[in-house]
Amino acid sequence: MNFKVKYQRGAQAVEFALVLPFFLALLLLIIDFGFLVYNKAVITNASREGARAGTVLTAVPWTTTAVAAVACNYAKNSLITTSSGTHTSSCGGTADPVIVVSNPNGNVPPHFGDPVSVRVTYPYQGLLKSLISPSHTSPQTTAIESAWSLTASSTMNHE
Repeated sequence: MNFKVKYQRGAQAVEFALVLPFFLALLLLIIDFGFLVYNKAVITNASREGARAGTVLTAVPWTTTAVAAVACNYAKNSLITTSSGTHTSSCGGTADPVIVVSNPNGNVPPHFGDPVSVRVTYPYQGLLKSLISPSHTSPQTTAIESAWSLTASSTMNHE
C-alpha cells in the first residue's frame, strides 16, 4: 500500500499539464465565438440603422454616401475587432466593414414606397483563426480572403 502512494506523487500535476492546453483552447474558442456572434449582431443592427436612415424624410439631402455613413458610424463604434488592418473614419480601411447602399433610382432620393437596401460585409479576423492558419499566405491576399466574412442586409420601403 505504501509502495503505490510513494510512486504516484506528482501524477496530478502531470495530468493537469496534459489537459491544460485543451481547456485553454476550449476557453479561447468560446470567447472567439462570442466575439463572432456579437459582431454579427452589430453589423445586422448597422444595416438596419442605415436602411432606416435611408427611408425616413430628413432635412439632410438624401445620398447613398449619407446612408452608408449612418451604418458606418454605428458599426465602427460598436464592433470588437481583432484585425491588424487599417481603420478609417469613413469605413474605407482594410479592417472596416464594407457598406453598399442600393436604391432603384441610383443616388437620388427614392420615391414613396421604393425599397432601400443596405448591405454590410465585415471581414472578421478571429483570435483562433490566426492560430489555426498563420499568415503564410501570399502578399496578394486581401483582408476579406484571409478572414471570415460576416454579411447582413436590410431592406426597407421609403416612407
